[in-house]
This record gives sequence, C-alpha cells and structure tokens, in this order.
Amino acid sequence: MVKIIKTAALSVAVTVLAGCSLNETANNGDGNSGSGVLTERYSREVIEAHLHGWYNKDVLVAFPEPDSAEPVAAPAVEASWDYVPGVVAKGILDTWEYYQDSVWADAWYKSLCYWGLRQQATDRGGILDDLNCTKVFIGLYEGAKPGGKFENAENAAYFMEQMRRGAKGLAEHKALYSINVQGDNVQSTKDGVAGGWMHKATGDPAKSYWGQMWCDGAYMGPALLAQLIAAGATEGFDLGWDDVVRQFTASWPYLWDEEKRLLYHVLFTDVTENRNGKAIYDAGHLYECTKGQSTMYKGQSTMYKGQRDQVPCSIYRSEEFWGRADGWYILALVDVLEAYMKGATDNGQGTRDQVPSTVSHSAEFKILHGYLKELAEGLVARQDPMTGCWYQLLQYGPEKCATQGVDDTGSPQYTNVAEGGTQCNYLESSASCLITAALLKGTRLGLLDYAEAGKRGFEGIVKHFLTTGYDITSSCQSAGLSKDRNGTAAYYLIGKDVPIQDNTEGKVLGAFLMAAVEYERAYPPKAATREK
Repeated sequence: MVKIIKTAALSVAVTVLAGCSLNETANNGDGNSGSGVLTERYSREVIEAHLHGWYNKDVLVAFPEPDSAEPVAAPAVEASWDYVPGVVAKGILDTWEYYQDSVWADAWYKSLCYWGLRQQATDRGGILDDLNCTKVFIGLYEGAKPGGKFENAENAAYFMEQMRRGAKGLAEHKALYSINVQGDNVQSTKDGVAGGWMHKATGDPAKSYWGQMWCDGAYMGPALLAQLIAAGATEGFDLGWDDVVRQFTASWPYLWDEEKRLLYHVLFTDVTENRNGKAIYDAGHLYECTKGQSTMYKGQSTMYKGQRDQVPCSIYRSEEFWGRADGWYILALVDVLEAYMKGATDNGQGTRDQVPSTVSHSAEFKILHGYLKELAEGLVARQDPMTGCWYQLLQYGPEKCATQGVDDTGSPQYTNVAEGGTQCNYLESSASCLITAALLKGTRLGLLDYAEAGKRGFEGIVKHFLTTGYDITSSCQSAGLSKDRNGTAAYYLIGKDVPIQDNTEGKVLGAFLMAAVEYERAYPPKAATREK
C-alpha cells in the first residue's frame, strides 16, 4: 500500500499558475546543437518519464502538473519537504538552467515553481538533510529574478525569503549542533573536529547521530551554505566562508585514508552510555581510533572500558568506504568551489567556467581544491575498468559477499535477505552518478582533468542502469550508522535498510540528472525531430 503524504499549502500572495508563467521577453529557441558520443538527450527523457512519478524509498511520489485538473495523479502522492525531493528538484533545475531557451523545458520549471510556492524551507537547525532541500529555491529564484525567463517579482521575493529561512536554520545548527559546543559533548577532541557540524543532533540524543560527521553532510550543509552565500541570502546571519571551509578541514583528516585514497563514511566523537555511539562502538570492530591522519588502532569495547594505556584517543571513524558517501563529498567540493568562483566572477574576476587567478591563490581555495584533486584521483583509480561505474563498497569488487545469519542471542543480524541468503558487492547507480557528475562538472569548471573518466562513467551508467523505459536500477535505498546499523561490509550489503531498488529512487534520479546534463554540456546531442 502506498503511504499517503499530504503537504499543507502555504498562503502565497501570487496566483500560482500565472506566477509561474513565461516572461514574454524570453528566448524560446531550442538553443542546442552539435553531436556527441551518445545521441539521445537522456536528461530530457528521464525528466519527462519521472517528473510526475518516482520513488522516495518505497513511496511513489510526484511533482505536480499545475495545468491538470488532478495535479498529482493517484497512486502517487505529492513530494513532501525532504532532502530526497530536494536532490531530485536540484537535478531538474540544473538541467532546466542549461536548456531554458528550449520551449520543451518550460514545463519542468512550471511544475517545480508550483510545488515550491507551496513549500516552506526549514529554518531550524538539527537535521542537515532537511536543510539541504533549500537548494530548490536557489534554482527557482534564478528563473523568477529580474531578467529571468519566468520573471516575477513576488515569486522571486518568496524564493529569496525561503533561502534566508534556510540560512537561519544553518546559523542555528552552527550555534547548537557544532562539535564541542554543547556542554555535555566530548571535550577531549579539542581542536581536532571543533566546529564541525553534527549530521543529525536534535530531539532525543539517544536517537540522534550525536557527535557524528558524515560524508553525506558535506553535501547537505556546507555546500548549501556556499550556494546561499553566492546567492546573497546570508546577510545578517553568523555565517561565512570560514564555516564552509571548516566542515571540510574538520572532517577530512579523520575520514581520509592515505593508503586506500578514499573517505570513510563517518567520523565519531561520542561514546557515552546514553548515546547511539556507545552501542555502535561496542560492536568492537566498527570504529578506528584516529589522530590527525594516523590510524592508531581498531576501536574495541575493551578499549572503551579503560584499556587505553598506550595511546588515548577520542575520535573514531567507521570501517568502510561507502560509494554514495564519497560521491556526496566529492560533489560537495565541486559545488562549493563553483560557488566560491561565482562570488569572484560577480566581482569581475573571471568567467564562470574558469578559475580566476585571485581565487586559485587564496588559502581556502587551495585547501579545498587539494582535497578535491586527491579524492578524484582515488575514485578514478576505483572506477570499474569493464563498465566505467563504481561499486557499493569502493575498496572491493564483486568477490566481497555477505550472508544472512544470526548473532549469539539467536537474533537475525540482518534482515534485507532471507536467512542463509547472500548478497555480493555490486555496481551501484547513485554512487556512479554522483562521482560522474563531479568529475564532469569539475573538469568543465577547470578544477579537474578527468573528461575521459567522466565520459566513461556516464556511458556506463546509461548502458548498465538505464532501462528502455527510462527507469534507473541498482540503487541502494539508504545507509547510515546507529544502534542497529554497525557499518560493517555486511551491513552495507544486507542491512535491513539497504535493499537494492530498481524503480528510480529519488537519490539516484537527482544524481543521474546532474551527471546527464554535465555530459550533454560536454557532448551536446543533436536536436531530435520533435525538438525542431
């Protein structure tokens, strides 16, 4: 049964349909020509197949058709305010921005405008995922601002107001949920990760990811902040570029493995009795104790109980390299550096698609650009040579498998496969799309030089994950770390919340569109007959 989700309409001082209509002075031409290796415009085909129907985990959701008598047709329900619809919306709006001179792309913006005018951005801290959805208003503002294709002063003002609500939420998150800010937080971390934003730390701490920084959070938090700064939406809040950079300098030294050239999924500072962390830590082999870039020893419950005589430590990291986590982090770095460059170009220091010299010589830019180049190199080295794609667990091939079993109490360890069932490591679509998008976009912006790896990545995605009906397959539904999610290789393969989805789940849909539009920028397909 499909879960029904109702979204309350907000009172907006505009007529929605009229407010999302075309600016009469806009160019309605096709605006695209040339030829590429792949001749089909996959971004358009996938958007038109799924704009009004895709999955958020196991719930069929949709963005509305504003000109329809039934804007959201059953059994789908309207997308709610959540980071997954936000990722999908960003992918659509990124694609629309590139194709906005084509009349056939108008419906995409109208649908999201109609939806966006009935949403309200989160203005509270605590959950970075929820704040990330604010990015939809950045793209909508570009269409509604003076000179935009759908220019509308009231809509533009509303979208800017929502961006500022998101900035307010980030400011509260910084004030209340930065590591070493709360009085009951672990103080022994001192300068190591101080100022890093916890991924989720609101409400009952026992149910939160207290003291944890996730790779995912780099995309949800600091990348959003960088884009809000570039959009001029943070004035008056205690937020700045130092906060953006700190999220990476706090997490990178503890997540980066110099030998494997990959990032672990999570770093963790809190193992007190009443937190999720104690239960995870007692798994015995989940967290490695770290100091700077050095792995000192594996975290074990005996160490927690006091056997730390040799090297005391208080910062830990998860055991595995999850593909989508590294994908979020590398795309976050690209988006942050793009926003940094945009701030410079707005001040007359260069063009959008090149790195101004004044920017490339700044200390902050050098740090983040260095992280980006190292991570890109590590990920390209893990690209599957046969398909051009990436695996769910980056450090293994298909030989890594996990089998359902029971623990010493007789309880099932995992519930994603039947008892005795086996799941082996697999090529995963969302990670492949995020990494491909980052490589192609980073190359376009002059930050990277991986055009061939990006090209092979997208062509592999189309070949191995895209069906003839434009569904996207082989996407991991979810993954995280908590009391019953211990972050082992087996967890990422057969954990209860990591099933493989073959029905176009939102995280891969948004990531696919970001990769597709970057491929089409680099290799423009010829206009199809119906586009002429």
